[in-house]
Amino acid sequence: MDYLELHREPPSNLTTLVLGFGGWIDAGEAASGTLRHLVRRLSASRLASIDPEEFFVFTQVRPSVRLTPGGIRDIRWPRSEFFTWRPSEGQPGMLFFRGTEPSRMWQTYTKLVLDLAEQCGVKRIVSVGALLAGLPHTRPPRVTGYSTDPEWRAQLEDWGVYRRPTYEGPTGIASTVLDAATRRGMSHLSLMGQAPHYLQGAANPAVRQALLSYVTRLLDIELDMSRLDEAVKAFRTQCDQAVGSDPSTLAYVQQLEQEYDSEEDEELQPLHDEDLNSDQLMQDLENFLREEREDGSDD
Repeated sequence: MDYLELHREPPSNLTTLVLGFGGWIDAGEAASGTLRHLVRRLSASRLASIDPEEFFVFTQVRPSVRLTPGGIRDIRWPRSEFFTWRPSEGQPGMLFFRGTEPSRMWQTYTKLVLDLAEQCGVKRIVSVGALLAGLPHTRPPRVTGYSTDPEWRAQLEDWGVYRRPTYEGPTGIASTVLDAATRRGMSHLSLMGQAPHYLQGAANPAVRQALLSYVTRLLDIELDMSRLDEAVKAFRTQCDQAVGSDPSTLAYVQQLEQEYDSEEDEELQPLHDEDLNSDQLMQDLENFLREEREDGSDD
């Protein structure tokens, strides 16, 4: 069965693949939001998509329904899409992939991604993700990175964000893709942002902004982030108002601020079990977060 639908002939001079997945390791929708922002702001062209039928259990990853401006119901299935972008004529381009982590047939799915990447000439891969961590929304989100490419690793070290992987345990589809890419001789770099765990479930534009800042510097991409910058300001204002209205949450955030400011080592912090009033926080942020999601729903 042909799971890949090509919308046009694949180019052969795309040196770098940038990928991000919704689902696992997408705290604050930062990974999926990063790819969405790159595709939209660079006006990247759709190249191909993966048929979701065999890769998802739709009772677990359900399609969504939306109403078009004309009032017609439109069902949106889990998407896995490739886009291409070239900075200027004669220069190597990039392949972007944004998808939802599949429910099954991971090895087949991984092969589809890497086969097309190889066909396009990809030699290096940048993966973005985000974890929930014990840090406050009032401080800049932390980002750590790891790379098998010596040049990229040196760059991460210069930025002070290089971390050697130490995690062992359940993993996500991005790790599966990167592992298979290494066996094919491709180098890769992984960037991992950190989102405040007491805001879990909320789209967090600040973490997306942090990831994008590293991706654009790493790949020398000029990107308009003015609208995202404004969204970050609005998000933090909403968070400040919501946190300030709940004494227990405010006290906890102040504790996280003290820990953040005193830490010299920027390793991931373990999650805490404090009972926060997250329901009230999410209610106060609902309007802004809905606007964020709707803004990206037409891609």
